[in-house]
Amino acid sequence: MSWFSLFMVWFAVVVGAVFASEIPILFDDKTKLLLGRIGPPSKKVIQEFEQAGMKGIRYHEVTDAERAKIGAALASLPDLQQRILFEHLDRLSFLDGMPGEGTALTAPSGNVGSYSITLRASIIDESLSDFLTAKERRLFSAVKDGPEVTVTAEGQNALPFILLHESTHVVDNSFGIRRGLSHPLIVHIWKGSHDLKDPHSSSLVASTGFRGQSKIPVDHAQSIYDAMEKSPFVSLYSTAAASEDIAELVAWYHEGQYFNAGVVIEISTAQGKTIKRYKPLEFPRVVERYEAVKKLLSMPSSAMAKSD
Repeated sequence: MSWFSLFMVWFAVVVGAVFASEIPILFDDKTKLLLGRIGPPSKKVIQEFEQAGMKGIRYHEVTDAERAKIGAALASLPDLQQRILFEHLDRLSFLDGMPGEGTALTAPSGNVGSYSITLRASIIDESLSDFLTAKERRLFSAVKDGPEVTVTAEGQNALPFILLHESTHVVDNSFGIRRGLSHPLIVHIWKGSHDLKDPHSSSLVASTGFRGQSKIPVDHAQSIYDAMEKSPFVSLYSTAAASEDIAELVAWYHEGQYFNAGVVIEISTAQGKTIKRYKPLEFPRVVERYEAVKKLLSMPSSAMAKSD
């Protein structure tokens, strides 16, 4: 090889390394169209957040790097959620200034049958483990030298999970899943949008802040998760409402099946010694619900059109 050929090889490697990060990521047409719906939220959405006590929130203009992450998250959604968003998503927005407890809002938009999804901007770069751990720990009050609750979802990011959860709300609304309370996912669990059937209504899983209750001393956490292990709920947040139960179950099912998310809830001592570990995706009564989730995710467009 001549010195000129060696120089050209070196030049190509250097130039490639410099400009590789500037090469746009290619998404399919559906994903590109959904990315085109990123924009400022409506005044009504801002008012809803402000009425919930979130002052000083502001629209976050996504960077090119963030847009790539959002596109990847949208592309990872199941086909049903992608189709529903393609037909019903009016606006996807990200906000700065939202506290950690305010993560997302899916709401009807100005056009009939369309919806907006508004997310906390910092979720774009947040790990799923950090997101879930913070969410669970808010349920418990600290006890001196007491245990600690930690959730791990190794290698997973929060954004794909949150987008799947929120897009499943749009699926729920479009198909009217919970409207008649007869769908297989909810008929044996819910008697109303927020009312649980027995024995779930009297279970310890219904005693947390997600059901409007006070914080629980963290040294009682094991009894709560022991009860959840025997329940059909994949998370404590699932108990908040029938709509959240559906969204949580679908999101976790997809995370487990397609991202191999080995979600673990761990209770440990103040010194870091494990007291007990839980794997919600393997809870027997949760697994029993997977067949209904699979049927939901395989619903054809024709069925969707009849339900709108």
